[in-house]
Amino acid sequence: MASSILTNVGAMVALQTLNKTSKDLQTVQDRISTGMKVATAKDNSSYWSISTVMKSDVSALKALNENIAINAATVQTARVGAENIQKLLSEVKNQLSLATSASVDHAKVGDELNSLADNIQNTISSASYNGENLLDNGDTRTLTVSINRSGAAITAVTDTIDGQNMTAVQTFVAGLAAAITGGADGSANAAAAQTQLLALEAHMDTVISAAAEFGNVGKRLDLQADFTSKLVDSLNEGIGTLVDANLNEESARLQALQVQQQLGIQALSIANQSPQNILSLFR
Repeated sequence: MASSILTNVGAMVALQTLNKTSKDLQTVQDRISTGMKVATAKDNSSYWSISTVMKSDVSALKALNENIAINAATVQTARVGAENIQKLLSEVKNQLSLATSASVDHAKVGDELNSLADNIQNTISSASYNGENLLDNGDTRTLTVSINRSGAAITAVTDTIDGQNMTAVQTFVAGLAAAITGGADGSANAAAAQTQLLALEAHMDTVISAAAEFGNVGKRLDLQADFTSKLVDSLNEGIGTLVDANLNEESARLQALQVQQQLGIQALSIANQSPQNILSLFR
């Protein structure tokens, strides 16, 4: 190779190598500081695009899980209320059974029934969560329990629950006292109690069915919340596989590149000394 003081090929090669090493070193340092090998679309457009979509799904699923938790609490409140009403109706049934005897004090039984009617009303009024009362609402409520992605399209998966208007049950119980004390004698009141006892069965079936339905929906919501939580973990793991840096590997590369940088500096220094050697030819 010809020697020249105008063109130092060795220095140019050494400088290019040093620049590449410095660039690689900066990349590794960025990965170590951020913990990510794909932080921007420039790093890897495909991985960045996929992970960005997955991150949006994770965000949506987390919001969905919060919504499921609210719905589950609403349903649980209604279930507890319905179960309590069922217990109160059992007490109502006991009182009516007692009233089928002509010899009992029907007025006192009526007082007990009025007290139970008040307790049922209090239960209905208290079974409210976040402004929603499924015991005082006969409407069908639609619950979003999951999301499905098909390409760019996202569709919601829903579940439904029918609110139960328990005020009809309370109204029935509230009228029992008058029904069993309006007769001319104890026998007439006993006969009225027997009639109301038969009518009570339909209301008890309504309450039991409502409590069972609330329990079924609550269980489905709990299972869906557990699945959604696991799905979020799975998506996060997939995102990490795409964009997270392997710090063990990056640490080893960092040390190797630091050595290469030092050698590159020395090689450039040696190459820069070559023009000085030409002076010896003129002495």
